[in-house]
Amino acid sequence: MFPWDRIWVFTKPAQKEDVLAHVPGLISSNILIEPCPKGTAAAIAWATARIESLHPNNVIAVLPSDHLIEDEEEFRRVLDAGLSFAGSNPCLVTFGIRPSRAEPAYGYIEIGRLQNKVGDKDCYEVTAFHEKPDRETAFRYISSRAFFWNSGIFAFSSTVLFESLKKWIPAAWEALERMRSFSGSMEEASVASRYYNLIPDDSLDKGLIEKASNVVVFPCDFGWHDMGVWETYYDLSARDKDGNAVDGPVIPVECRNCLLISESGILVAAVGAEDMVIVAEGDAVLVCPRNRLGEIKQVVEKIRKEGLAEYL
Repeated sequence: MFPWDRIWVFTKPAQKEDVLAHVPGLISSNILIEPCPKGTAAAIAWATARIESLHPNNVIAVLPSDHLIEDEEEFRRVLDAGLSFAGSNPCLVTFGIRPSRAEPAYGYIEIGRLQNKVGDKDCYEVTAFHEKPDRETAFRYISSRAFFWNSGIFAFSSTVLFESLKKWIPAAWEALERMRSFSGSMEEASVASRYYNLIPDDSLDKGLIEKASNVVVFPCDFGWHDMGVWETYYDLSARDKDGNAVDGPVIPVECRNCLLISESGILVAAVGAEDMVIVAEGDAVLVCPRNRLGEIKQVVEKIRKEGLAEYL
């Protein structure tokens, strides 16, 4: 859909070489390196500002890299419709995935009335965003055709994003203005590092999208999977006769319907486990029932509070 000079990647310093290795056609100067760890609001705002400086009055699609898309042609069609709508309307466009299961690890979008059609693609107003629910609430959501998974894929014009930042995350806009004023200068890197750190550590969803009134959603069904969710990994993995998905040096004995992974070379042995996730990676091990994977965020928060963030 896009020429190489219009494709940008925003990533961490340690991942630049991996990005170039896996995407050899990517232009090296189109890789933006995060000055310090922040939420997606900071990343998307700065990336938009950099792109705007080279391509004024543009329309941008934001695409998280850890998604698996099965039906690529349908994905292109709905993304093209969303970009077209964003280019002709002062809206923030989201893409909602029709739920295939009651998944507590995802946020949900509740749709309202049909607002428009772009070709054969429907565009709805957004009634509300719902944070990651408990499993019972997730079951209620999927019984209604008015709830969709929030994919984290967006389309907008740079003008609309900047106006939204001014209104909903003014601290981010102030820092961005400082950074933009040094664009292309010798001081750009040091200034960017200093002011990027001042941007609130919010996701674009919580900091802006969920507050704005000019948000629309295109319902989608193109075989979307978020590979950052362990249940998705289990669903897509080959399983043995007992329903276990195994990767790495793992010995299961009388285990049923488990996800068992060792990515650190450590031998993982499990006896009598059922419907469990056990993952060994680096110097950390995760053990969790599959039906409680939505609670992992609480563990992450506790690890950070305990000063153990190096294990995340």
